[in-house]
Amino acid sequence: MNRADAVWTIDGGNVVLLTSLAGPTLYPITAVKREMNAGFDGVFADNLPDLFTHNVSFQPYERKAADILALDSIDDLVVVLELKGPKTSGCFIVLGYETGLHLVSMSYSAMDNNGIPTYEFATKEGQGEKYSRYILWATDYDGTVTVLEGLE
Repeated sequence: MNRADAVWTIDGGNVVLLTSLAGPTLYPITAVKREMNAGFDGVFADNLPDLFTHNVSFQPYERKAADILALDSIDDLVVVLELKGPKTSGCFIVLGYETGLHLVSMSYSAMDNNGIPTYEFATKEGQGEKYSRYILWATDYDGTVTVLEGLE
């Protein structure tokens, strides 16, 4: 989703709830999970507060012209990811909550990766997030899924 369009409430440190989306919608990305990657890196210095940079890359299978144009123009994203494992608090994480994820690279070669493009987004250099990742959680797992599906 576009970071500027998201309206959040925060409950304590790093637990957030997406309460509405002022812009178009939440956009699911169609990709194979082994062709997606996401994470964070700690940035620690004696003279600065500890911060984290977030990153995400994916290889989408979009084929419609409008979907491709949308992918080619996205920037300043917030990404919600569902992790493997128990369907309890912590299974949905949010990257880019404070400063957004910005396009770092986009590449395509017909003979590489089965002809699937790769998009990479990350925190801008010199910026950072307070937490390594944020948790998205409503009342329970099903409630969180309902919130997300309601924004598509």
